[in-house]
Amino acid sequence: MRIGVFGTGAIGGILGGFCHIAGHDVLLIDKADEHVDAINQNGLLITGIKGEFRVLAGAVTPEQMGGHFDLIFLCVKSQDTVESMKVMLPHLNNNSYVVSMQNGLNEEIIAEFIGRDKTVGCLVDWGADYQGPGHIQYGGEGPMRLGMLDGNTGKEITDIQAILNHTAPTYISENILGYLWSKLIWGGFFVGNALGNASCVEMLSDRANSYILKALFREGTLVAQRAGIKLEALTEHDFDPIELLDSKDVYAAFGKMADSFRGHLKTHSGPWRDIAIRRRPTEADFIIGVIVSRGEALGMETPLNSRLLSMIKEVERGERKQNDSNLLELGSLM
Repeated sequence: MRIGVFGTGAIGGILGGFCHIAGHDVLLIDKADEHVDAINQNGLLITGIKGEFRVLAGAVTPEQMGGHFDLIFLCVKSQDTVESMKVMLPHLNNNSYVVSMQNGLNEEIIAEFIGRDKTVGCLVDWGADYQGPGHIQYGGEGPMRLGMLDGNTGKEITDIQAILNHTAPTYISENILGYLWSKLIWGGFFVGNALGNASCVEMLSDRANSYILKALFREGTLVAQRAGIKLEALTEHDFDPIELLDSKDVYAAFGKMADSFRGHLKTHSGPWRDIAIRRRPTEADFIIGVIVSRGEALGMETPLNSRLLSMIKEVERGERKQNDSNLLELGSLM
């Protein structure tokens, strides 16, 4: 089986590295010339919770892709999904599968190109960070949830599970959309983390934040329920959006969520790194933006998610500084 990892930053770099170590025929594909050059010259350096080692895998830019792939793991930012699919499409055949390792609901976009029967969703709950050309840090362990959009659990999906198991424990679900929607809702925390400078643990341990985040999550949960989604619990973070709706001890609930991040080398969210380190836009439109847009389509108001989306845009444009007090402004809408 010929495997491509399209986008070899944090998630794709770790995934591709462990696939190569396991003996799979894998090609790393990335649009950053300096990253590709560094991998080809010195190998991909992986540091962090699994130690330090180099992976001597081949790497190319999208323009240098050749031939067809049986399986492609798509690991680009959500805003790059459409363009990436256009580039990949000539390198897929009728039996090729694409697995989204992304945030958001990009499976719906992918399916428009290749059909729902060849589109696979994957919820990633381990952390990694791009440190520089040819260097990825594995920051925190966690499982993955894998599933076809139609709930099929045939041999194709179990073969993909076996490949992903080399990176982290992977479990097949007949309700992958339930997991993806729960992560969308949980994503409000990741976007909120980018408003300030507190670590994930510090933010979740703050009593004032816990009540704001619960209200933020409540909006997303109600939208998902109205849309007919059966939400699944993200047990690795002690996050169950349904249970949280009626939680009486909010501070204790968020304390358990904070505990799930203790000991991780990855201390801040991906959106925080996008702004503070990478100096680029976040994926907020494809995370909480989905909750806002689906809410509008269903005739539901989402004032907290809408305001958070506008605030993160202000931070991205440099009109608002990252400050831990920013999140507290949402309290006025509760």
